[in-house]
Amino acid sequence: MNKEVTATFAVDTDHLHALGVVDPYSPKSMELYSSGKLVSNERLYFTLWGSTELNTSLFNARARISTVGTPVSSAYFIISGSALGLQGNEIYRLGPGSVIGLAEGIGGLNYSMTVVAVSTVQVRVLPMYVISKLVTKMPSGLRGILKSTVMRTLNLDKPPALLL
Repeated sequence: MNKEVTATFAVDTDHLHALGVVDPYSPKSMELYSSGKLVSNERLYFTLWGSTELNTSLFNARARISTVGTPVSSAYFIISGSALGLQGNEIYRLGPGSVIGLAEGIGGLNYSMTVVAVSTVQVRVLPMYVISKLVTKMPSGLRGILKSTVMRTLNLDKPPALLL
């Protein structure tokens, strides 16, 4: 069976740059963020891009970001660059705004796909021990949204222990 691209996801960073957004802290960026003109994935991208709680890391082209079947110690949020996710015969094109390993990490599972950088990829690193601490402090409504999202993403019948 031939492998073919199953899905593609990327926030349109060219569109954001055209609006004058080049760094998450500039006055123009703050104005745009508070204007209500951004769609939800752009707002999430902005929030994680500008977070002072997360470290930044780079993966060179052809570097593995994750390997299927290995434990998730960190999840990754792509800021720039592109990667391919390989899951059986499916291939996913991943770009800015893509999140790697978060649902699996919260669900106590291993990485579900191998992800390889196509170009230099800048990521924000989300260590699972930090995520575990944050989840316990979340308001119940937000925790419920996270629980249903993780269960749907991973096709789980019962909530992961972290979200009980």
